[in-house]
Amino acid sequence: MHTDREDAAAAALTELAEQIAGAAPRGWKRAELHGYALGEGASGHRGFGFLPDALNGHGASDIDVHPNLCALHTLLGATDHLTIDLELEARGRFRAILSERLDRADDRGYRYLLDPQAEPPALDTPHPAAGEAGDPAEAVALFNEYQRLLQAALDLPDVPDLPPPLEEWEREEIILDFALPRDLSALYAVADGGGGHVQFHGFAWFGLEMLSEVSSDHWWVTRGWRRFVHNSFVTEFGPPGAIRRVGDHPAWIPFATDTFGDYLAVDLSPGPNGRPGQVIMIGRHQHDGPIYVAESVTELIRRHADALRSDRIERDEDGGLWINSGDAYHYQRRYDDTCRLTVSGRDAGPVRGVTAETRELLVHDAPWVDLGPVREAPALVKFSIHNCAGLDLSPLQDTSIEVLSLATDTIDLSGLHGHPAVGQVVLRSAKPVDLRPLASCPNLHTLDLADAPAADVSALGQLTSLRYLRMLRPQWQAFLAGQSLPASLAIAELAEEPRQERKFYWSFDRAYEKTRRPTMADALEWAETLTGKASDILTIKGKFKH
Repeated sequence: MHTDREDAAAAALTELAEQIAGAAPRGWKRAELHGYALGEGASGHRGFGFLPDALNGHGASDIDVHPNLCALHTLLGATDHLTIDLELEARGRFRAILSERLDRADDRGYRYLLDPQAEPPALDTPHPAAGEAGDPAEAVALFNEYQRLLQAALDLPDVPDLPPPLEEWEREEIILDFALPRDLSALYAVADGGGGHVQFHGFAWFGLEMLSEVSSDHWWVTRGWRRFVHNSFVTEFGPPGAIRRVGDHPAWIPFATDTFGDYLAVDLSPGPNGRPGQVIMIGRHQHDGPIYVAESVTELIRRHADALRSDRIERDEDGGLWINSGDAYHYQRRYDDTCRLTVSGRDAGPVRGVTAETRELLVHDAPWVDLGPVREAPALVKFSIHNCAGLDLSPLQDTSIEVLSLATDTIDLSGLHGHPAVGQVVLRSAKPVDLRPLASCPNLHTLDLADAPAADVSALGQLTSLRYLRMLRPQWQAFLAGQSLPASLAIAELAEEPRQERKFYWSFDRAYEKTRRPTMADALEWAETLTGKASDILTIKGKFKH
């Protein structure tokens, strides 16, 4: 960071320290602000308080530090997330840690971003054998009928007032980068959206210009390193293999909105069992995964026309009309019943209840576990087990398993050898674990060993596809003392350590050490070791008046 910028940041921090001290409660000794700024006027904190702890009833978070945090982001020319960790003492001294790469994790630990732009790799998905299910001529005919029936149901004129279609050359220019299915393209030749009057499942059909704008920027999508941390497991709500199991795809083209951040979209890059042009739901509230709605826009309109023909409508007291054309959330609502399976006790040996639709399996509290039946669950992508003895994982070879959370007495990973889809592994065991079988899993990108303190970290250097690694401080020390980081690693996380019990203390409130590790000093030392003293961390110390 440039020296002039550092000087400007020091002045801004001094001003912030004086502001906090001026509003601090009487008798304060120390204050801590674990803040951050994101640019574009966004900021926040993960903790803001005073010591002694008894003073925090004062409400430290009522002190407005937002303008100061945003100013620091601007002064330092930060590009994205800027960590601003400030400690100040009542005697008039402060220390600030600023970094775009070092950040506090959600569990009191820390993470360091070696590659902030990294994202979990997408698995190769076979293209579907079937073509588009929609028919342009039928879609237009159904649309005209739907509009006529809707106008009649609302006691409105026969001809709806819809936006006229754009000129052909305008339509071609707008959709140059967005290939549309033939049925939706034919509808845009009839009208440029519904003008607020045409709705499918409560979603308003919009014009081509808005289609282009929203398709160019899926603003709701989590991107970069955050995809390893937030919503790292994405499912798809629909028939097995119909939709790609990804958080976002450029071939998902929104064409209707509920105005609350969710969209109906045509999917032009479906899963192996899907159809190009199928309709899915995506958006702000669908962070768990896309929802399958219909096999085509033609089918979507057919459902609405059929509902009006059959008088499947409801009116509210305000004259509003609800068309009972089916449940757009059907596959999401049935997911828990048909796709998630939890077994325990005797039902785990062998596992009972597995079907071809099972996507997630949880096994717990069982004296013996036999995974043999999962061979009949090719769609299984997530497996969790806890409070069980060891088990044979080899039946998972016949599944599409990607995410494993293993909390057992002993863990034998040899059954996963060479699995092409395994991507995320979380281990919990007090006994030694041999990690070498994971080196043969080409898609392994995430590994969490924080609850497996005896795991053999000497094998980590063999995990050449690893992108995210979470461990305790002693594990990191043992690993970095003997070898360098995998070149592929994008995110390193220093996990919170269990509280240390004091000796000879019989009072519960004094039974544990007050200092929780890792401390900021631990994190700074760790980051310097990770990067060979090439971290971007800026430490600024100063004095303030109060």
